[in-house]
Amino acid sequence: KTHHNHPQSAEKTSDHPANMTDNISRPYKSTVHIALPSNQYAQHLKDVVSVDEEVSNKVVKSFSIVTSQEVDGSDVDRGNDAIVRDGGDADEQRVLRINFMATDAKMLRVALSTTYDMINVALKCFQEFEE
Repeated sequence: KTHHNHPQSAEKTSDHPANMTDNISRPYKSTVHIALPSNQYAQHLKDVVSVDEEVSNKVVKSFSIVTSQEVDGSDVDRGNDAIVRDGGDADEQRVLRINFMATDAKMLRVALSTTYDMINVALKCFQEFEE
């Protein structure tokens, strides 16, 4: 589940800690939600993908674990996007939310692609060790 914002979006970025400390404008944004079987899986995935810092300060990522209700909340603008319901407990915090903010579209694309690659490898490892 991915949500992208164009720079003209009304979403505020000035409250983000990175914007307050370095004064670099990062108008390109995307939010990725990964629903996992449990909070433990979500925490492990967060630990794996949040270890590496971005190579440059052109991209900032933040990570949190939320409930599916928070993802589906009416306070989030999704346009025509839909969340896939997997039948899990809506109150359990088991959805990894990754917010990306970038100075330009290319840097956002690279950061998203790299993160998806890391997520893919981590999930394959989780699956392999689970068996």
